[in-house]
Amino acid sequence: MKRIGLLTEDPRTYFEMLEVLRERGLEYVSLDFDDAVPAHVGVVISTEREKARVSLDDVVTDPDPDVAVSKALKLLSGDASVESLCIGVDPGHRPGVAAIGDGAVLTRTIAPSPEGVSEIIDRIVKAYPCTNLLVRIGNGDRTNRNRIFNRLWDRGHRLEIVDESNTTTDSETPDEDAAVEIAMTPGYRPVKKQKIQPCDGELRNIQRLSRLESNGRLTVSKGLAARVAVGEISLNEAIDLQCSNGK
Repeated sequence: MKRIGLLTEDPRTYFEMLEVLRERGLEYVSLDFDDAVPAHVGVVISTEREKARVSLDDVVTDPDPDVAVSKALKLLSGDASVESLCIGVDPGHRPGVAAIGDGAVLTRTIAPSPEGVSEIIDRIVKAYPCTNLLVRIGNGDRTNRNRIFNRLWDRGHRLEIVDESNTTTDSETPDEDAAVEIAMTPGYRPVKKQKIQPCDGELRNIQRLSRLESNGRLTVSKGLAARVAVGEISLNEAIDLQCSNGK
């Protein structure tokens, strides 16, 4: 079986891709631009800037190492497209995201924020063109769940909300593992956008975090905490506003 080649002079890209290849237990070949690509290498992972220098037709470039490796695997199998693509999202401050294409796990990652999920989905769909796309979101963490749902609703995605009560796993990557389970679990399809109504406990926690982030100098107001909770502003922006308004 042919292997994945890793060819880049960018140290950060090299080590990020290398880490994913090793985590997945994949055989790979480290390449050099001064040498010819060996016959047993079927696809090369590189950067967009260096792509033209690679002497092979099948070259993968993607800033997300998980997506890059997954796309390389699909190219090795002879087809980068899928019929059905289901993306699972484990909601939270940093949501877990996993994609399953035609029954196989293609990629798993963590989004930087609830709103960041949509960008990850865009990258996944770009890497794996599909006929049918479905996004399933876990029903936990209501505020962040609804932030994710509404952003994806505005993008026109087909959405389901899934009971995630049995998706918790004891592992080093629980959010990603939960996202895989969510992707494989049927849910229900809401017919409208969801209300974002953070509870008092969430607001108090944001106020607590503001004290920690400011080294005890201040506590953001409940109103600013609410704006953070719904994704209108960041915690640091709320702290700056509180400073401007006086403690």
